[in-house]
Amino acid sequence: MTVRPLSPALLKKAQKEINENPKRVESDIAALKEWLSKQPHLHLVQPTDQWLLAFLRGSKFSLERSKEKLDMYFTLKGLVPEFFGNRDPLEDRIQNMLRLGVFLPLKHCEGEDSCRTCIVRVGILNPSQYHLADMLKVAFMITEILMLEDDNFTVSGEQVIVDMKHVGVGTLSQWTPALAKKVISCFEKALPVRMRSNHILNTPTGFEAAYTIFKAFLGEKLKKRIYVHNQDFEAMHKIIPKSVLPVEYGGEDGSLQELIDYWKVKVENYRDWFIKEEKAITDESKRPGKPKTSSELFGVEGSFRKLEVD
Repeated sequence: MTVRPLSPALLKKAQKEINENPKRVESDIAALKEWLSKQPHLHLVQPTDQWLLAFLRGSKFSLERSKEKLDMYFTLKGLVPEFFGNRDPLEDRIQNMLRLGVFLPLKHCEGEDSCRTCIVRVGILNPSQYHLADMLKVAFMITEILMLEDDNFTVSGEQVIVDMKHVGVGTLSQWTPALAKKVISCFEKALPVRMRSNHILNTPTGFEAAYTIFKAFLGEKLKKRIYVHNQDFEAMHKIIPKSVLPVEYGGEDGSLQELIDYWKVKVENYRDWFIKEEKAITDESKRPGKPKTSSELFGVEGSFRKLEVD
């Protein structure tokens, strides 16, 4: 088994909050590998131990929940190509997303066992050139790097700052019920991410309609973890301290450009991995029982058609 040992503080938190037992980790990973080997529709999937451990942690070490998430993750990789296809970091659209800095995990956590804070800069997109799916693709790419490299992320989870400064109707109109359903499905059913809180800044005109669509697909627990600060940075600082934030958000830890430069190089260094992982999807023709389809998973038209952005 090749996984990183946790720091003492993170290990204590992992044992308390997500049922991690160091004596059982190896056997749990082995159990997932054995299960994968017996799934005919997952024959293209050969994850590393560290990758499987991220799924165990995100499922609080429930083997059944880990299996469900792994199956759904590799299913969605095949069914949602706008998020998971063509992920060569040197491809033009991805390069542009990286230069803009649409998704930026911060350098430091508040404490040794604290969650990772990530900034989503929605307003940086020009909707006449790019789609929200371009931003989401890069966000998922970086999330997968965090799953492999960041123990604070896999054990303690993440809190997200969504900056909507300069977002206009062109971007909001791209936030359809269908897209929202796909995003929520990825986070709730496929990715092993512990979402601690969402902090929304600089809300634009038309925000309420988009927010209504977003909340329609969330469970009650996640709804209670959303904070709309608008331009009240001081309220945000009571939850996310200045010591971990870049100066552009009233913080003391470097600049956005430093984060942009770091993550551009980091993602590019994963190029071989992303190209190799392109093939790791379910083979629905070999799935026992009924194959999974997009219409089955994302049939969300109808009841939300009247929710339009002004």
